Amino acid sequence: MRVWGRFSWCGLPAISRRRAYPRRCVAVAVRTILFVCVENSFRSIMSEALFNAHAPPGWRAASAGVDAVGKAINPIANTLLEEIGLRVKKRHPEQVTPEMIQKAWRVVTFGCLDRCPAGAAGKSEDWPVPGSLGKTEAQLRGIRLDLENRVFDLIRRLPE
Repeated sequence: MRVWGRFSWCGLPAISRRRAYPRRCVAVAVRTILFVCVENSFRSIMSEALFNAHAPPGWRAASAGVDAVGKAINPIANTLLEEIGLRVKKRHPEQVTPEMIQKAWRVVTFGCLDRCPAGAAGKSEDWPVPGSLGKTEAQLRGIRLDLENRVFDLIRRLPE
């Protein structure tokens, strides 16, 4: 068995792997939900964090933007998520790529489906959620609540 540091080749601690899985380690395929907005700085970032905090086993979320180059994550997104005990793990917005679209099981957009790389048709849905520009704190919390409700609905609709 190959062991790098404290972790084995399957990602479990080497000691617990020997105890719990003496002969094999089962790999689980992970399906991805991709949240895409224009700058990957607010709505998609918050949706990714909300989904990953409540994702069922075998699912994860990623986020990207159609115009994310040189942009920064909106600090308001961090503040709003910290209020409910979540954190943004990403340090910089990511540009959406055709490979990200192709690998995603579902692509959720925020009014930018027409600007996404090809391949999102047939596996996408558009959420009409407003951005953060010019909003009050109460309106921003309302946006967070709307995203929470939409993410929970999406999780309920996932196949098992």
